[in-house]
Amino acid sequence: MHERHERPVGRRAEAERSDWTEQDLLTVDEALPRLLDGIDEVTGEIEATADPAERELLERRLEAMHLARTHLETQQEARRA
Repeated sequence: MHERHERPVGRRAEAERSDWTEQDLLTVDEALPRLLDGIDEVTGEIEATADPAERELLERRLEAMHLARTHLETQQEARRA
């Protein structure tokens, strides 16, 4: 016979908790400058990379970062309006 282990109501096992539970969530105003720094960093990595496969991955990452920048800038403009 198997023992049944019950958790107290309202408690979730560590593995079931959301990844966001203990994250340092940024506001749009905080995230945008960090993202712009990241874009500069990745751009520098692309310029310094000779490996075509690595360069392609970095370019795809940079493209995604630019899309995120556009999204954050749109959110900032909407809040100001």
